[in-house]
Amino acid sequence: MTLSVQVERPITFHSKGQPAFLLEGVVHTPTKAEQAPIIILCHPQPASSNMQDPLNVALAQSLAEAGMVVLRFNFRGVGRSQGQQTEGRLEPLDLAGAIDTTLTFPGVNPAKVCVIGHGFGAHTALLYGPFDARIRTIVAISLPLFRAGSGFPRQFERPKLFVTGEFDEICPLFKLEPFVEQQKGPKGIKVIIGARHLMRGYEGPATEAIVKYVKAWATMPGV
Repeated sequence: MTLSVQVERPITFHSKGQPAFLLEGVVHTPTKAEQAPIIILCHPQPASSNMQDPLNVALAQSLAEAGMVVLRFNFRGVGRSQGQQTEGRLEPLDLAGAIDTTLTFPGVNPAKVCVIGHGFGAHTALLYGPFDARIRTIVAISLPLFRAGSGFPRQFERPKLFVTGEFDEICPLFKLEPFVEQQKGPKGIKVIIGARHLMRGYEGPATEAIVKYVKAWATMPGV
């Protein structure tokens, strides 16, 4: 994939479920999208974050420049997205709606759908991912392990990458490693040296590591 100019445009789309809420998002597209992988970005804790999170924006721009179509969006009850926050109970329906929407975009490859979640967004991705065969890989950044508890209702068995900061107080490596070890299917861990939970000041190294993984995955046939 060659570096290309990326274009940003605001959109609205509906969540799945009844009632369906109108959610706001921003689409990042390369100037020429042809069989482009689809990337959905899920932001951290809705009570204190949104789709404008610095790492979210950096990832969207870099991935689009790498030739991918990217959607970052606000979960229900965040920003101008309708509805109320539900602490993770119904937010998976927002992710489902985001995937439905991106699959209607011209020039995308429906066989290459990646979900990248940070914090709360990582939990939502792993909660919903096993139930949607369209999702082919997940990148879970700073997974809040206290939310995971004893695990998820079902494991995501397709390729996945777990990213954490060296000093992440919510997702410390010594707790993440045994959790990942129990996961089925291809998996990996990437530690961002010097970073804490929200990756503030370390958006560059985190973006570089994640884009490298996603680009490698995008070139693998049948994955």
